[in-house]
Amino acid sequence: MKKLKGIGIGIVVILILIVGYTFLPQTVKEVLDRGNPFISQEDVYVQIDEHQPKKVQHRYEYSLIGYTSGGNEKKVNFTSSTILPEGSYLKVDAKGSYVKTWEVIKSHKLPSKTKEELEE
Repeated sequence: MKKLKGIGIGIVVILILIVGYTFLPQTVKEVLDRGNPFISQEDVYVQIDEHQPKKVQHRYEYSLIGYTSGGNEKKVNFTSSTILPEGSYLKVDAKGSYVKTWEVIKSHKLPSKTKEELEE
């Protein structure tokens, strides 16, 4: 009976942690994802759309939907010191919610699956 009670408490604790993580602010998630060994680092390709970025303390905050080289959709958030030109492509080095770096690239450097998704 004690063993069953311990397992039940363990399951409840895990559920609380999962639900709690989903409601954490984005900045806290970035810090947690940066050090998490279970999340792999991957390149995400995005295109700057016509929406104006949000200005936060002398920086421009972008929140975009991008695609991995395999064509999987992923949301990325990053900042820039300048407004990026509409229509430009970026290669974002992301690990979960954490964005390490980003760079502007030419369209011919996009993986084929990613290019198809971005041009739709």
